[in-house]
Amino acid sequence: MSVMLWTVGAFVVNLLLGIGLLLGVYKFMERRVTLGALSGIVVGTGVIYAQATLGEQWLTVTVSEMKLLVIAACLGAVIGVVGTVLTVKPDL
Repeated sequence: MSVMLWTVGAFVVNLLLGIGLLLGVYKFMERRVTLGALSGIVVGTGVIYAQATLGEQWLTVTVSEMKLLVIAACLGAVIGVVGTVLTVKPDL
């Protein structure tokens, strides 16, 4: 697969993960704020670790290509989180 296809895939996957993670955190925060915060940190860290591990095993890319993949993944996650924050309000 081409690096451009992986980049688009990383963007879309992280966009969806950002939305899903934030909705999950909101759901837990409606029960307990601390539970929501801690679950977001644990799950977010797990997702980053899993993506780094899979990326290392599946891809053979140059440093500049890896930078592009990381930027696309981060941008997708940020847009997913910010978009969700702007549209969904938790009942705290």
